[in-house]
Amino acid sequence: MSQEFAGMKLRCKDGHWEMADFELRNIVGASGFEMWVFCEAGGHNGGHWLAPESPDTERVVVVSAPYQWPSAVDAFAARDRFASQQGK
Repeated sequence: MSQEFAGMKLRCKDGHWEMADFELRNIVGASGFEMWVFCEAGGHNGGHWLAPESPDTERVVVVSAPYQWPSAVDAFAARDRFASQQGK
């Protein structure tokens, strides 16, 4: 992972700076997407990647390595399920 993507929380979008709690990333040279989420847990201030807990469940967990979702729609659905699991 390149340094520019490591632990970003502040991002520039259309010339305006904003705080981001998630980021969808298109994987260059592949046909998939990664979903990065901001996490604050146990004093850690940074981000992790969303991935399915197991192939046969809808539950989503955070992992330290990027997971490739087949489409942006799947990645956003995972982000929404994760937010729901967190009570947001």
